Amino acid sequence: MKNILLVGANSSSSKNLIENYGNKYNFIKMSRNSEFSDVENFDLLDEKTYFNSDIELNGIVYFPGTINLKQFERLKIEDFEKDLNINVIGLIKILKYYKKQLQKQSSIVLFSTVAAKLGMPYHCSTSMVKSAINGITLSLAAEWAPNIRVNCISPSLFKSHMSSKLFASEKSIERISNNHPLKRTGYTKDISTLINFLLSEDSSWITGQNISIDGGLSTLKI
Repeated sequence: MKNILLVGANSSSSKNLIENYGNKYNFIKMSRNSEFSDVENFDLLDEKTYFNSDIELNGIVYFPGTINLKQFERLKIEDFEKDLNINVIGLIKILKYYKKQLQKQSSIVLFSTVAAKLGMPYHCSTSMVKSAINGITLSLAAEWAPNIRVNCISPSLFKSHMSSKLFASEKSIERISNNHPLKRTGYTKDISTLINFLLSEDSSWITGQNISIDGGLSTLKI
């Protein structure tokens, strides 16, 4: 059974992944929420709080992210710094800490956003940090081939704990659905199914890819 490190294991997508594939992988969980963590007092920016073991890893899924939708004039420097720390600096710390434990044919799954491909208002900070994830994906996929695969998932808006305020009414759900060619919002199961594929041997010839899961939003004009 593969050992997979889940960073930010209390996210909606991570919970769905654990629920549907917990019998397929040995998930090692790190989260600020102790209910979904194998370590106590986890701090993404403090390596001393990381899961400390020599266990061999076959994959890492990095879930931490932010949705910081504001006009540029309203964004403070602290907003950019916070988004950068959670999305990028935390990831770099995790990869540096666990790189030596990753075995051959390991798979790393990262998260970007459709907003890093499309120009969207009020997404300046989010687009900035997720564009960095796109670059990290490409660079490390090239650097760590052929032993480690690195791929990225770019979802559009889907219903989760982090986005719950945006789905507060039937009207907002209908509006979001109608913005997508497939006329529905995404579900956490859509995300977890793709994560499972990227962790599995079925994707063994896939690396350096930024895979859109967005109901056609980034490629279709209907």
